Amino acid sequence: MGFTSFIKSKQFFFSLITAVIIMGLLVFGALQFLNIYTRHGKEIAIPDLRKMKVENAMGAVAENGFEIIIIDTVDFNPKYPPLTISDQDPKPNDAVKQGRKIYVKINAKGYSSIRLPNLDGRTLRHATAIIESLGLKKGEVIYEPDFAKDVVMRIEQDGRILRAGDKVLKNSKINLVLGDGMLGYKPEVDTLGEMYEDVAPEIDSIF
Repeated sequence: MGFTSFIKSKQFFFSLITAVIIMGLLVFGALQFLNIYTRHGKEIAIPDLRKMKVENAMGAVAENGFEIIIIDTVDFNPKYPPLTISDQDPKPNDAVKQGRKIYVKINAKGYSSIRLPNLDGRTLRHATAIIESLGLKKGEVIYEPDFAKDVVMRIEQDGRILRAGDKVLKNSKINLVLGDGMLGYKPEVDTLGEMYEDVAPEIDSIF
């Protein structure tokens, strides 16, 4: 039987139909397997784990097969209790599949300490910007006699003079002692008034 005759035969036609059916069944089976393997349509809302201790959070997600992974300990945030979860990924109420890993960040036990830079001779504006960038707060501004105005003479905290390199806790207040610009200042003299005051007694004495 020639090739042309074969493709026109019923045997070829039935073989082609059988091959198409088999391929269709294989594709259908593969899709069903993928749906089952990926748990298609069976998504679960992530609970809000913030403000929870890690061990408590693990218990809260265990039944859904979630795994908690700690990725970092961040600077202390007063909005969250110490050593509790302050951030999570996926976010609360996100819909995910069972068994998903949840990455969390832990709030530090307390404020960390930093070393002070040298602020002597800085202007009030510049010193304030540096303090705030370090996570500190500007406290009282105290003026003392000095030639320069609004320039830092020293910094203090709780009555203690601080120097460059000293450690202080973040979020604490730093008091700034500034010059008032009045040292060596001499007000202008009213020359005409002084002359009148000097001459006036002599004029009075004539009469």
